Amino acid sequence: MDATVTSAAPIYDLLIAERGDVVAEAARIAEQTRLEAAGTLDFGLPGSGEDSDADADAA
Repeated sequence: MDATVTSAAPIYDLLIAERGDVVAEAARIAEQTRLEAAGTLDFGLPGSGEDSDADADAA
């Protein structure tokens, strides 16, 4: 480890170095799953895209 680099959570940094960044990997897989599900469940209905929340808020 570099002594000149400060960290807010040195124990967490050590765990990431040993085991990998599980939180980042879970977030990546969750986003991949969300995109896959969105593509699978898209029935082509108007307002079914990602902008549907903005359209509903504007109404």
